Amino acid sequence: MTESRILHIEFHGRVIEHLGIDMYQSPVAAIAELISNAWDADATSVDIDLPKNIQTGAEIVIRDNGEGMTFNECQDRYLKVGYNRRKDRKSAVTNKNGRPVMGRKGIGKFAGFGIAGLVEVETVSEKTGEKTVFQLDVAKLTGEKDDYASSTPMPVSVVTYLPPDEDRKGDHGTKLTLRELTLKKTPNTEQFARSMARRFLLMDRADEFKVNVDGKSISDVEEVEKIEFDFPRDYKQGELPPNLTVKDGWGTEVLPDGNKIKWRFVFYKDTISDDDLAGISIFSHHKLSQRPFFFNLSGGIGGQQGMSYLSGRVEADFIDDQTQDLISTERQRISWQSETTLPLLNWGQSRVKSLLRRWQDRRAEVKVEAMNRRLTPFSTRLDKLDPPEKKIVRRALTAVARIAVLSDENFAHLADAILSAWEGGRLKGLIDKLSEASELDAEELVQILVESRVMNALHAAERVKAQLSLIEGLEERIRNRDLENAVRDYIAENPWMISPEWDTFRVEKSLSILTKEIAKESLDQGGENNGWNKRVDLLLSSGNQLLVVEFMRPGVTADWDHVSRFKRYVLTLRAAVLANRGGDFREVSGLMVADRIDRNPAVESEVDSLKIQGLQATDWNGLLFRSKKQWEEYFQILVDRAPEDERMQNLASTTSAPDDTQESDEE
Repeated sequence: MTESRILHIEFHGRVIEHLGIDMYQSPVAAIAELISNAWDADATSVDIDLPKNIQTGAEIVIRDNGEGMTFNECQDRYLKVGYNRRKDRKSAVTNKNGRPVMGRKGIGKFAGFGIAGLVEVETVSEKTGEKTVFQLDVAKLTGEKDDYASSTPMPVSVVTYLPPDEDRKGDHGTKLTLRELTLKKTPNTEQFARSMARRFLLMDRADEFKVNVDGKSISDVEEVEKIEFDFPRDYKQGELPPNLTVKDGWGTEVLPDGNKIKWRFVFYKDTISDDDLAGISIFSHHKLSQRPFFFNLSGGIGGQQGMSYLSGRVEADFIDDQTQDLISTERQRISWQSETTLPLLNWGQSRVKSLLRRWQDRRAEVKVEAMNRRLTPFSTRLDKLDPPEKKIVRRALTAVARIAVLSDENFAHLADAILSAWEGGRLKGLIDKLSEASELDAEELVQILVESRVMNALHAAERVKAQLSLIEGLEERIRNRDLENAVRDYIAENPWMISPEWDTFRVEKSLSILTKEIAKESLDQGGENNGWNKRVDLLLSSGNQLLVVEFMRPGVTADWDHVSRFKRYVLTLRAAVLANRGGDFREVSGLMVADRIDRNPAVESEVDSLKIQGLQATDWNGLLFRSKKQWEEYFQILVDRAPEDERMQNLASTTSAPDDTQESDEE
């Protein structure tokens, strides 16, 4: 039976705007305050249910199994603005579990108004078994409804009141339902849980206080695979600061003023993009007091780049134990002007500076170790250098390895480029300078990167020039009708020598049986002298692409029958390959090359129809003409990467420009 009761709340309506709506407009910040209340109520578990969407009717539910409230406690504690639990109960710890009380200002209960227009409170007292359900409407409290914005007591609607009941005591706890949500997007469960975990230091009390989001426990365990260095654990012998003790990965120190702190700083392998993680967070009695920051440090610090990789936590309970409240209302900032907090600020600045230098040294060591591992395949090349040269190159690579912001992949490219440059007689002056550098500044790094870009272009251009020379040699043999079978076979096995677009293709052998069966059916009709070799010359693959290459026998002119059979062959193979939906290939194309293509209009029409279907029939002159033009265009792209480099200019001056006047039998 519900008993008729009335509650009231007394304060100026603007208080809700300042203490709830204005300060707690993110779901994480708002609900973190409500979790703190559950902690202070000696709850052992808190369950948070987030909405699946934020459409009309969406709600957030936070339920705990804490001590709950009697009807009078709802009035005297919950609806009393500024209720100070520590002062009124004359204790800084909770009644049952002796926990350090998180709440202090008595305003966190209004945090829900930052993200909801209506808050329903349902509570059952552990002491009496009373059950009370009441609602708070933010529009009424702020004067948007009924013009309530004065200090006159306002009645609070009691939805349900049930008197004391011994049997109901076992259902003790409080349930908060947030309705009329003002969220702009639906909270992501995983991200919400991760952000919530970073608001608290609860792992050492996890057995007595569990927080679940949508049925899954939050955890502040770091993603170990993403962490590169973990301090104080990763201090080497002789590096440990004086008076530091380490336990379970956390360091404990006593500040000059006698206050004790615990800390743990980690450096991630990659830069941190999450604002809740980047920097050092300060906690007091397990709750966030200072959002991540770097103890107000500015520029000009050794290893400053490491700030982008650094995350840490400091537990400083003494800050919340002071008579003066040193933590901002929304628990985002600490007053660092106070004499009480100054020793911690100085400690933090000193510790961050020293660990940034450690990080720089550690990254260099890791890079050098990686360098030595990567140099193993180059050992033969290194051994060919004279001992003094070998020493210079190794020192230069070590200097580059000290550039902490370089990824392993980028370092590998630079290391290879430096070694190749020395072998080629290039950049010896710069490499020698690098070998003498204890640290590498940004200007020198840029110079290396620029030269590395030029080197890569030069190496590629030299390769392209070799390809062009090869093609010119093939053209000469074609003019002399001297393209022996051995040459054809070599080209068949090395098609990337002909065209840049084939550079990533490799011989594909997994379909050999299938291609033979289809070739026998499509190509071999007509006897020994039909122009085919009774085999598929070449099957190439790159990714999910398959390329069929057919070279006609020497001296054969491809006629309408040859072109049609080739078309039939590739289309049959394509159908068979694509029918295997679990296979690797999604695209099948074909190329047929003959000494000559018949000029008959029917043949030319058939050749044109092939192009529409991803097939191509051409003669050797046409193939080499297009290939040469492609390689020359690629060469020009490489020249444009270093147009003012003398070495590139000399290379370009000996390479002829693309010739669009050459014709082939196909054309």
